[in-house]
Amino acid sequence: MKLYLLAISTLLLGALTLSADEATTPVEAAAEAVAETATPKTEISMKDFSYSFGYEIFTGNKKYKLLLAPEKLLEGYSDGFAKKPMGVKQEELKAQHGAFMTHMQTEGEKDFQDEKGVLSYVTGYQIGKNFSANGIDELDKNEVLAGINDAKEGKEPRLNEGERKAVMEAMDAKAQAKAQAKAEAVKTESKKFLEENAKKEGVKVTESGLQYQVIKEGEGAKPKATDTVKVHYAGTLVDGTEFDSSYKRGEPISFPLNGVIKGWTEGLQLMPVGSKYRFFIPSDLGYGDRGAGSDIPGGAALIFDVELIEINPQK
Repeated sequence: MKLYLLAISTLLLGALTLSADEATTPVEAAAEAVAETATPKTEISMKDFSYSFGYEIFTGNKKYKLLLAPEKLLEGYSDGFAKKPMGVKQEELKAQHGAFMTHMQTEGEKDFQDEKGVLSYVTGYQIGKNFSANGIDELDKNEVLAGINDAKEGKEPRLNEGERKAVMEAMDAKAQAKAQAKAEAVKTESKKFLEENAKKEGVKVTESGLQYQVIKEGEGAKPKATDTVKVHYAGTLVDGTEFDSSYKRGEPISFPLNGVIKGWTEGLQLMPVGSKYRFFIPSDLGYGDRGAGSDIPGGAALIFDVELIEINPQK
């Protein structure tokens, strides 16, 4: 996991939907306790890490020809780390992202000047969000700026390449240990939830372990795995935290049914068009031990309310 490039690579791949987690849960508290025994007691200087981070994110972004605005980067980082709502509208982000991609295609050798700071802010926001989710302490912003400025001006860095690499790798190892501990704690809670949920009236369990509940039964055809479907949906963790919702975005989505998580591929084939089901998806039919981004931790069972609107069969 390259922490200093994670957010920018996500952004450039077009992942434009962002949301923030809420307060610390009992699972996170338990994960912290496990991590204390699982993580080596190696002290990592946040001053050195912040400087290395600043230096590396500037040089890393040069590969993409994106010239970040440092102040907007740090503003976004602060909001993401604090789990505040993102201070950039999706329309602004899409427009600036489109401008960047056009620039890359037509003038790829020139730096893209992020004058409005939109991409810089969102990059920082995603970094802050990921750092917070991975239990990484807050960056020293002055040191981040020092690292960026030294790289930008071609100065001799305070930490050489080997020292920066060691600091970054140590932080990666620490974050991964915490993430693994959290995944185990989440998996335990999810297993307990599913065991209890399977006993509830109206909940059916398939051979794979997928659980579902019929909210409304439609009368249309059922899709095949090779079909494209249009759905409305909302997804939450077992503690009720919502991580995604097409309803809130104001429009349904369409996708090939064999291109999503296993729980969706199996579950939607049970649904006639016009139906609305609630799925309770074990982690091995979801995102597994790795999770997805900073909103879905590894090992998490997922709950989806899904409304099947239409089927577009494969031609």
